[in-house]
Formats: sequence, structure tokens, C-alpha cells
Amino acid sequence: TAGRSYEAQFAVPIRDAGYRAIDSMSAEKGYRHWHADLCNKDTPLEAGIGFTVAKKLKREDAVDFLGRDALVAQKQNGLKRKLVALVLENNSIP
Repeated sequence: TAGRSYEAQFAVPIRDAGYRAIDSMSAEKGYRHWHADLCNKDTPLEAGIGFTVAKKLKREDAVDFLGRDALVAQKQNGLKRKLVALVLENNSIP
């Protein structure tokens, strides 16, 4: 299997962490998950994934998509909310 091959090559033990571990560690990587972090009320700009539509918003001749006008307006008027991640250092919470 891939895990055994990795272990042999890098001398690093590989263990099955499960699906929930992927979800819980996604924030550390800055990944957004539909069911955990995002819902249908969030726009790509609010969610910090505007790169997924950036080219389509900049070019007038780009392929149209549902919600384009709303995103263009949101970009021009500014965001009212934005998904952010906080990083705590040195166990600073009392």
C-alpha cells in the first residue's frame, strides 16, 4: 500500500487517522470545507476563496455564471463579513 511504501522510504510511521482528523486539521492548512466551514450563505469572497472566481470577475468577456453580478457588487462595495482563522500562540488563553 501507499502507507507502507512511505514508511519504508522515509522511515516515518503512517497510521489511519480517520475522516474526522482531516476535518479537524483543515483549518490549520487554511482549507475550507463545505459542511464544516462554509454554507450556501457564504460567497467565495467572504470565504477567502475569491481566487476561484477572480478571473471571471475581472474580465467582461468571461463566461457568465450565476451570482456573478452579486460578487462584482460585493467586490466594489466591500465585504460586510469574512471568514477568518485565528492562531493562538504559547497557550495564551487563561
